[in-house]
Amino acid sequence: MRRLADHFHLGLLIVASFAMDLAYRGGNQAYQEAGLAAHGTPVQLSWLGACAAFCYSTMCLLSGGISDRIGRKTAAALSCVGLAAAYVLAGWVQDIHQLLLLAALAGGSLAFFWPAVQAWIADLSGRGRRRLARRLAIFNVSWAAGLAAGPTYTGFLWAYGAGSGLSQRLVFGSIAGSVLLIAVVLLLTRSCAIDPDAVSEADDWGAQAHPQAASLLFAARAGTFASWFAVGVIGSLFPKLAAELGFDERLRGVLASCFHVGQVGMFCVALAPGSWYYRRWPVLVAEGLALLGMLTLVWARSPWHFAAAFLIAGVCSGVAYTASLFHSLHGRTEDRGKLAGIHEAILASGVFLSPLIGGFLAQYVSLRAPFVMVGIAFAGAMAAQLVSRSVAGRQGTLH
Repeated sequence: MRRLADHFHLGLLIVASFAMDLAYRGGNQAYQEAGLAAHGTPVQLSWLGACAAFCYSTMCLLSGGISDRIGRKTAAALSCVGLAAAYVLAGWVQDIHQLLLLAALAGGSLAFFWPAVQAWIADLSGRGRRRLARRLAIFNVSWAAGLAAGPTYTGFLWAYGAGSGLSQRLVFGSIAGSVLLIAVVLLLTRSCAIDPDAVSEADDWGAQAHPQAASLLFAARAGTFASWFAVGVIGSLFPKLAAELGFDERLRGVLASCFHVGQVGMFCVALAPGSWYYRRWPVLVAEGLALLGMLTLVWARSPWHFAAAFLIAGVCSGVAYTASLFHSLHGRTEDRGKLAGIHEAILASGVFLSPLIGGFLAQYVSLRAPFVMVGIAFAGAMAAQLVSRSVAGRQGTLH
């Protein structure tokens, strides 16, 4: 009976995670479509993504610790209220500067959701590695599936409302309603495991962190930053390039979703946790493939070419994100919200910096120049991996 109740409450968090990322990623795509309708420049469109990511990254450094004090449920529910307000108002705004302010409000509000939910899942998982790894993998599949569905949802619903001129109100209004439903689901979810110290006999990984977890965490965070650096360009600058190439709203949404489809695929592989969490080569190989994929977009014109490159970058994100989140949460009994907040702040800083820099490159160099910038970011992450490996090698042999 306890086990059934445990799975039920975990399931509620999984459903909420899927719905939240569908809503937020769909909202980001809607901000871009609204910005295009308002004739925003590449720099202004890039700032729609950058403002949201900057507020999210900054607030995550505080919100995770706040959830440790006020509770996961309270922090996540407050996030839903702030997001709903931002989306309701965005449905009626026509000015690009007002859209920027509302995008910032959405990003800041979201910061109270993900660190709290990630720590919440750890709270519901007890201390065992295998249980935590598997539950985080299921969680990762759920939110990544939401991200994959979000742009497609917005693209098709925006096209549906175009004939009546109600696209913006229809999309933002539906997203606001879904966020309020998420708050209801959260209020029904239990706050922690019935027996938080329990480690099942089948959990043969034990409950202690790996001796070199700090070094592995640094390497994973470097890959996470680079892959979410790509997210910023795909989400904020690719729609403009796609419009120039003649791709309509639906195709733009589908292609933007391809990155997250790659994430979902990788997270499904991670449902079978194993020793790869303690190996460096999977992240290095994924980063190398993503680097090549991003550089080939300099001459890409086919939707299939963009789809393949985005899928590869999404796989890289899945590998690095999985390792980063696992080493942030496993073996910790305190400050889980704070550590999850740092994890989220690192990935969000990539989403913030890439459109900020890439917007100027897109406007004054080329709409394709930001993809070269992303390739450089992946190369930098690989260099950080090798440095981390060298340092760890002097401390002891890695498995």
